[in-house]
Amino acid sequence: MSKFRTRIRDVGRAIGGFGFAAIARKERPRYMLVMAEAATAAEATQAEVAGVDAILYTGPLADLPQVVKASRIPVGAQLTAATHDDATRAKEAGADFITFDDGRTHAAALTVRDMGHVLILGADQDEQRLRSVAAVELDAVLVEAESDVITVREQIELRRVAILTGAPLLVRAAGTPNAGHLEGWRDAGAPVVLVPAAIAESTLRAAAEVPAPRKPSSNEGGAVIGAPFASRHDHDHDDEDDD
Repeated sequence: MSKFRTRIRDVGRAIGGFGFAAIARKERPRYMLVMAEAATAAEATQAEVAGVDAILYTGPLADLPQVVKASRIPVGAQLTAATHDDATRAKEAGADFITFDDGRTHAAALTVRDMGHVLILGADQDEQRLRSVAAVELDAVLVEAESDVITVREQIELRRVAILTGAPLLVRAAGTPNAGHLEGWRDAGAPVVLVPAAIAESTLRAAAEVPAPRKPSSNEGGAVIGAPFASRHDHDHDDEDDD
């Protein structure tokens, strides 16, 4: 099991983030994880100090070992058009997971063992395609979302993607999300938000304000929108967690 997947499974159970700022605040458990997008080692360090839960490194693969070595949190590598050799290099550098475009990535790239996989989902969200994605063992599905007013329809569409793919969503936020945006995404099946390292600290403050998911009362049945991702990962054994 990747460390990133473990973080998703345990969201809300432990203090989020491992940066110095997070330790100093001794904050209550967060119910929304924050991943920072970093193109350089300096950006990755800045985000980790702020207290993010994971880093997605988007810079040159040759610099990935430096980023991983300096980090105490899961680091993923963006390999949009990954080959088997790319995935192998990322693993050898210590990457916990990779993000990939299924239309450009070689199938052999996903055969590299002991790595997490996050599929980048584009505009094609046809039901048949989403159901076919469910056949791939994924840590998450990466989707784009505007940091604007979230309508019920948009929330339902996100939940549809999560249910049909059988994976939690990682939302790449366009703009600076507030607590309301994060709560809406979380309730639609997206327990993780991806933001640039430059706004990681403000996003963490917003994430700390997101309340625990509301549990339906006995007469509400299952109608309340909530996270549809929990059951998929509960089958993983604890002894497969962090080394």
